[in-house]
Formats: sequence, C-alpha cells, structure tokens
Amino acid sequence: METTHDIDALYQAHAVTVQRFIYRRVFNVDDANELTNDVFRVAWQKQQAGTNIDIAWLVVTAKNLILNMQRGSYREVRLRDRLKESALLTGRPHDSGISGEVGDVLDQLREKDREILILAYWDGLRAADLAKVLDCSEGTAATRLNRARQAFAKKAPVHLMNPSTTSTTQRSAKEA
Repeated sequence: METTHDIDALYQAHAVTVQRFIYRRVFNVDDANELTNDVFRVAWQKQQAGTNIDIAWLVVTAKNLILNMQRGSYREVRLRDRLKESALLTGRPHDSGISGEVGDVLDQLREKDREILILAYWDGLRAADLAKVLDCSEGTAATRLNRARQAFAKKAPVHLMNPSTTSTTQRSAKEA
C-alpha cells in the first residue's frame, strides 16, 4: 500500500512536468497523455522492484518512450508506403491483405491504433505476444486492440465493416 501512495505522490508532483516535456516533442495531446501514463506505469513497475524514482528518472524514461514511439512510427510509415505502392501498382490488395481502402482508413487512425491493428491482423500476433511487444499486460493489450478496432469501425465505410451487407445489397439490386 505504501508503494501505491508513493507512485500517487510522484504522479501528483511530476505528471504535469512530464506531460509538458513529452508534448513539446510529439506535438500531439493524445500521444503525450498516453506516453505520460506509460511513464508512470513503468515507474510503478520499477518502484515495485526497488528502484528509486525521481523527476530525472521520469524524464529519461519519457525520452526513451518517445524514441521508441518514433522508431515504431518510422517503421509503420515505411510499411504503409510499401503497401500503398503495391496496391497502386497492382490495382488489387497487397499480398498482406491490406487493400487501398483499408490503408486509407488506417491512415486516419492514431499511430498507436494503427500499430496494434497491424501487429494483430497483418503480423498475426496473439494477445500474449502483443502484450510483450507493447510492454503491457495481456488485459491491457486486449483493451488497446479493442479500442483500435472501435476507432477503425468508426472511420471505415460500412461495406468494409459488414461485407455480408454489401453482398446482400448487391443481390437485391440484381433481383430488382
């Protein structure tokens, strides 16, 4: 219980500073908030293991998490560019299964949502592997995947989310 109080006190004392530090580097409030939460999650885990946490440790951890996010973003952008090129050159979905429409919807999502969807659906990672890659629990990975799916569903055209509706509509149009 004492550790929980310690991490709460650290959060109260330094969360705003850490969030500002991150925001000045990523220029996105959602990413800054998520990375700030990640910093304090890591701090809590390290504190459980006996590490002494101070503001310098929090800022260094934030810097490392930002670098990890940027590396992931760079790889993701390259992957999406290759997938788009392939779709444009062939006029059909890439071997990985990402069609032009799906790629367009993915482009509209937050980087974290795109990343987890690509890891889950195109790289075929299961919950345990997602948790390891994202450095979180399986439950957290499942929650993040579910949120990413919901974000995708909100942005996607109806025929992408419910293919049976499209085929039923096409049959009804042919019958009429």
